[in-house]
Amino acid sequence: MGDLRTIDIEQLRNGVGCLDVDHCIGTCGAAQVALTEAGHPISVNCEVTDQGTPRFMVELRRAEMEPPSKKRSWRQRQRLGEWAAEGIAFLMIEAFTPFTVVDQSEVITTPGGGTGIDYYLGIKEDLDCDDEDDFPEHLGRLEVSGILASSSSSLNARVNEKIEQSKKSDDEGTPAYIIVVEFKTPVVNFTRRMPENDGKTVSQEER
Repeated sequence: MGDLRTIDIEQLRNGVGCLDVDHCIGTCGAAQVALTEAGHPISVNCEVTDQGTPRFMVELRRAEMEPPSKKRSWRQRQRLGEWAAEGIAFLMIEAFTPFTVVDQSEVITTPGGGTGIDYYLGIKEDLDCDDEDDFPEHLGRLEVSGILASSSSSLNARVNEKIEQSKKSDDEGTPAYIIVVEFKTPVVNFTRRMPENDGKTVSQEER
């Protein structure tokens, strides 16, 4: 890896892919809170790993957190971790893959239901998010998880859990990206895997 790549969290305020701008702004605020509460400065180096194997470093950069009222919106710790991780995952996908986020996966609550992923990905250059008759094709999958603070063993366990979960939608035949963000360290797991029915294992995206 060459120069340190900067992930500017404030870019979420401009929106990502076909997602609603307000949703992206929400993830930006959550990431601000999570990194601030973890004690990090507005610019912090973050290791990117793949299932425990170090790959490269990125700089996570954000603005100073706004008044305390923002913190009051994120008292639910699980929600804070998930939304904060989503924002960073959206930016990692745009920075290190040919994709962007185009659609949210539906949640099915029946036992064994659901896709096992959170979002669908499409090609940046092909976006026409306002054309309901020709919506961007789903060409990739994204599963995201956030942990405010954990040990390396519990982080690896979460990564393995999310990898297994993503297999539920392998019949779609598209690559799945599993991004798990731990904020205390901080560290980002960035795994790309192909459907098992392709006979392929974890593969690294060109960077």
